[in-house]
Amino acid sequence: MHPDLSPHLHTDECNNLTMEFKNCSSEHYLLRFVGKCDKAYDRMVHCFHLERVAKRQSNYEKAMKHQELVRQRMREDMRSERQQSI
Repeated sequence: MHPDLSPHLHTDECNNLTMEFKNCSSEHYLLRFVGKCDKAYDRMVHCFHLERVAKRQSNYEKAMKHQELVRQRMREDMRSERQQSI
């Protein structure tokens, strides 16, 4: 099963592949059931997979930066508390 096909959710490349698949499905109504549009579908799904992998990597990098920022703030707070207690 593929994800939501809304154009604003995907790159231009994947949107083009989605349109190709939709056109194939509408032009070959009966032949699509015997595999006429399988190649277009596979290319579309592969593009979605690559988008998902890129987004996952981007989110991971963003999370690591945020965690480092939080750790840095905690270290600064601990230093200031130590200095105030002395």
